[in-house]
Amino acid sequence: MQDWLADYSAALAVELPGLAVDLPPSLELAEELLDLARIVAEGTGQKTNAPLSTFMVGRFVGLVAQSGISTEEAVKVATKIAERVLESRS
Repeated sequence: MQDWLADYSAALAVELPGLAVDLPPSLELAEELLDLARIVAEGTGQKTNAPLSTFMVGRFVGLVAQSGISTEEAVKVATKIAERVLESRS
């Protein structure tokens, strides 16, 4: 998994000349994102919600990073929010 992510990150970075890009998640962060995807897919009963939700988390992380919150903390917050939304829907 990490090899693919590193290769994909390098290819994406080509499109951002002059910018330092470190896109691949750490193993720990990857596990948290995959857990979020699993929670969403199982909680909604629709697998398609998993990748779309992780996309939304990526955008969320980008926005909250401006306030000094780390990527790891933002993903934890987003996961808690997903769990809360799923609980309110049941």
